Amino acid sequence: MKFLTLMMSAAILAPLSTPAVAQAGASGQGERVQADLLPVNASDRAILLRSVAFQATIYGLPAVLQYKEMHRQAIAEGGAGYSGFGTFIHERELAGPGYAAFKVPNSDTLYSTSWLDLALGPVEVTIPPTSLRYYTLNYFDIYGNPGNLGTRTVGSAGGRFLLTPPGWQGDVPEGLTRVEMTSRHVWILMRVFAQTRRELEQAYRFQDAVKLQPRGDLASTAAPGHVPPAPGDSAADFMRALDYVLATDGHLPGEEALMAGFRTIPGLGSGHFDPARLDPVAREAVEAGYADAMRLLLNARSQLGQPTGTGWTVVSKGNYGHNYLRRAINNLAGLGANVREENASFNTFVDAGGEPLDGAKAAYRLHLPQPPPVDGFWSVTLYDARTFELHPNPLRRYLVSDRTPGLKVNRDGSVDIIIRHATSGSANWLPAPAGPFFLVIRSYLPRAEVTSGRWLPPGVIREP
Repeated sequence: MKFLTLMMSAAILAPLSTPAVAQAGASGQGERVQADLLPVNASDRAILLRSVAFQATIYGLPAVLQYKEMHRQAIAEGGAGYSGFGTFIHERELAGPGYAAFKVPNSDTLYSTSWLDLALGPVEVTIPPTSLRYYTLNYFDIYGNPGNLGTRTVGSAGGRFLLTPPGWQGDVPEGLTRVEMTSRHVWILMRVFAQTRRELEQAYRFQDAVKLQPRGDLASTAAPGHVPPAPGDSAADFMRALDYVLATDGHLPGEEALMAGFRTIPGLGSGHFDPARLDPVAREAVEAGYADAMRLLLNARSQLGQPTGTGWTVVSKGNYGHNYLRRAINNLAGLGANVREENASFNTFVDAGGEPLDGAKAAYRLHLPQPPPVDGFWSVTLYDARTFELHPNPLRRYLVSDRTPGLKVNRDGSVDIIIRHATSGSANWLPAPAGPFFLVIRSYLPRAEVTSGRWLPPGVIREP
């Protein structure tokens, strides 16, 4: 049998620890460790628990954000958007303003989403042959670490794959290629390129032809009996969701000491965390630590990426390793961030002079002497900086790309994109709100010039 291991992150060298391994420190000695670690003095105990809650929030934010989506789609029967595990929900329209699944969506591709619970057994995935310009089944472990089955990694011939849980020891059926996942719960975000009506129709056919088949006949373990909590927005809701994830999905190799520290919050990671059992000092400290972390993450969201010197930042996505702060900010800005080899992107909230982009104060021009060198496609998308959503406009034009009908390309191959609130008849016009906004350049299947940093976008010019 073929065995293909597509790692979700360059820094992940082994599957997530299973829940049994993840909780090994709590077995036998966990309560004694907690008693030893928690100071008797109330103010000292509050300082410690506030710090632990701060770190747990930064560590667990991607998992909790994804858990909310998983609960909505795969757990909460009867709710809007419910499909259960192992079934795709296909979107037939490109993302627009008010897109609900996650922030900062692209409007280049159709999305399809599915959640898998591999404790119920491996899942067989069939990808049909296709002439599509671009597709990917972008899969994520519960902490947001990505991998891909698509144009770059599979090709146009398609194939049949068996997604297996960490440590699975079964036999792979003939004709299937094994892909080992790194957590029990997996999110598949399928992206299929489409812009014209003809491309949309081709994309619909491809969406319908991709098949997921749960293979309960190959299951080797029973699903743990932890009850999924209802998600919410409070510190207690956050910790309940994180507790469930830690108990069911485990953690990355090398994080055992971190998990032991989290258990300083009584019950966290056991699968039975109950905030009502916390004493008043602990409850207040956990709430304060959670608030501290969320305030930091929200304030730092616009700093995402490495500065290029022209106002843009290079967003290094996907390969997080143990950089939990970057992982949290990336997922807070928008779930579903892919690896750079699949989609190299750049963000800017400011013009070339460092002033915030604001459609109420100025008009702008982005002059690309050379558009991003790609084997797929490129686009420049505008988002409202207050909502992190696509900006509604009468043309329903949320991006300018190499596929924009009527796009004017200069004789030297350069492209000028006009960015302003006032109406323009040009196909190169990207409508802006009368307020703050930011831009994202996406380069799908980027060439070496982009991934190496030899190609960088110039600063956004403020028009006189």
